[in-house]
Amino acid sequence: MKKLGLLISAALLSLVLAACGKPSLTVAHQQYTPSGMTAVIKGTTNQKKVQYQINGASAKTAKINNGAYAITLPAKPYKQTIKIKSANKTVTTTIAKSPAIMAYIRFKTAYNQTLMATALSKKDQATALGLQAQGAKLKQQQAKLQAQAKAAQAKLKSGDTSAATTLSRVSQEGTQLKTSAAQLKATQAKLAPALAVAKKQVAGKTIKADAKTGIYNLKSTKSATLRGNVDKDQLVGVTLMVPVSALKSTKAAKSFMTELAVLTSSVGANTKTVLNGFKNKANKKNSSQTTTSTIHSKGIDFDLGYSKTMLYIYVTHH
Repeated sequence: MKKLGLLISAALLSLVLAACGKPSLTVAHQQYTPSGMTAVIKGTTNQKKVQYQINGASAKTAKINNGAYAITLPAKPYKQTIKIKSANKTVTTTIAKSPAIMAYIRFKTAYNQTLMATALSKKDQATALGLQAQGAKLKQQQAKLQAQAKAAQAKLKSGDTSAATTLSRVSQEGTQLKTSAAQLKATQAKLAPALAVAKKQVAGKTIKADAKTGIYNLKSTKSATLRGNVDKDQLVGVTLMVPVSALKSTKAAKSFMTELAVLTSSVGANTKTVLNGFKNKANKKNSSQTTTSTIHSKGIDFDLGYSKTMLYIYVTHH
């Protein structure tokens, strides 16, 4: 009996040792939703190495820290499927798509133009906005007349002589359009010197970075950093980062609000809605809070995050 007991104990010990050496791999969630510009996939393993693949691409290695791993991935304008492997174990999770805000070049152009406008006088700002609206209207009118002329010419070619009246009207309206365009050009010429001065004043604060896939700084100054998440030529997310110390003076706070206003306008949101929302949430924030609720405007989300030294404003499209 004693010998039998020793054999059973040895067998149990062998099973325990075998279980301890068996590879294990877990992932915390089957699906992740990006927060800000990234999603962080977390899990555990008893192995020394974990590899992962995104949508079947080449495998990458994740670091293991005390039996746990964390994989930080940029949000993308499409669903991401991540296969995680360790030894003979495989787990799969997904990251929901984060719709692009707009084309990167469109954002860059809008941002730099809006920033330049902040250096203009209020009168010149009004003139510039008027020119922008008038220019857009003239382009629409021109496209409409071109379409009407093309359709009328086709009718005339098929024998419909009534189209001649349409062509005559289109010609007259086209002449009027040319006159309006000439007046627009003359006003632009008058505003050009002021625009040149404004451009020079904001030269060190504009976005100069070109589009490239990844998360990187679009601009960085002493008072603020603008970081973007770009996928090919699409802007997926933007984060405005401002040192808390830079908000302690009235002048610095005004500079920050200008930065936020320029960013808000550039992504197509309502500047007044966002600025008022930020002021309300900043006033109600507790010292222990690290985030606040989302500000929504025209399909764009603004999430506020805090640390002891930095204020973060995450901008995404929902």
